[in-house]
Amino acid sequence: MPETALVTIVIPTYNAARWLGEAVESALAQTHENLEILVLDNGSTDNTPELMRAHDDPRLTYDRIEENIGFAGNVTRGIRAATGDYFMVLGADDILEPGFVAAAVARLEAAPGAEMLHGGAIWIDDDGKPIGAFNGNWPARSSGDDAFIRAFTEGFCYSCVISRTAPVKALGAMDEGWGMISDSWLFLRLCLLGDVLFLEEPLVRYRVRETSLSFRLYADGSMFDDHLAGLEEAFSWPEAAHLRPRIREARRAIARQAFDTLHMTRLGAGLSGTLRKAAMVARAEPGILLSPGAWMRFIFATLPPSLINALRTLRRKRRKLALAARNVRP
Repeated sequence: MPETALVTIVIPTYNAARWLGEAVESALAQTHENLEILVLDNGSTDNTPELMRAHDDPRLTYDRIEENIGFAGNVTRGIRAATGDYFMVLGADDILEPGFVAAAVARLEAAPGAEMLHGGAIWIDDDGKPIGAFNGNWPARSSGDDAFIRAFTEGFCYSCVISRTAPVKALGAMDEGWGMISDSWLFLRLCLLGDVLFLEEPLVRYRVRETSLSFRLYADGSMFDDHLAGLEEAFSWPEAAHLRPRIREARRAIARQAFDTLHMTRLGAGLSGTLRKAAMVARAEPGILLSPGAWMRFIFATLPPSLINALRTLRRKRRKLALAARNVRP
């Protein structure tokens, strides 16, 4: 079945024409060729329609709506339209390596008790140059309970997630109340249904854009609020009741992530915004103040923006050298 399984790749997009063509081409170039690729345009006002008219492949469907219904609503369109045995959502600015789908489907076919797989990723900048990597502290196979906790403590890259379609359709629709982190809602829901596989080899290129909405949400502290609210809701689900004793572990991980991104707040909202965000996180999770690493992040975030940018540039250069040593192509 791995060779014949139909895989649905949903590419939700909004004003991402600069990168969309590369995302679509990477989907079409998969060595696993039995695909349906649904490009769902959420009312783009750029040249996305013209770009998509240049593609002619029977596996590819482009559907545009006039009104932007948000990320969750757009993905729900894909869930309802999907006819494949497997389902994934690819960011309109992300890139799949040719072997990703084939490797993922083969792993899932060999593990009938697993509902989904996710994997490592190479981080790229606006121009597609590698700037880092996500590997995560994930075993090759996790129980659903363990994966539920690791989703908070280790994180995941949503463009690296592929699941069986049936349980996604059974959920009906993305929860739009989760807003920009509705991908976490779907990931956590699937964790509670079965085991989760991890593909360590980075076969996805995930674009980290400082002009993106998620970057701005990290900068103003909204992302921390959203993650904290999502955490509280997720641990209140009846299916997750037995995991409630581990909620503090998850809360501390979210607070740690907020401190890890304090430098974004410094660059986007100034020193006063940085101090407000740090105080907000500490009030929500006082235990973060016992972490030496959090204090180091805080000190880094209070440096002058020019120095922060210089140090970030140096770190990116070191990451590029590390990736080059692993033979990651530019």
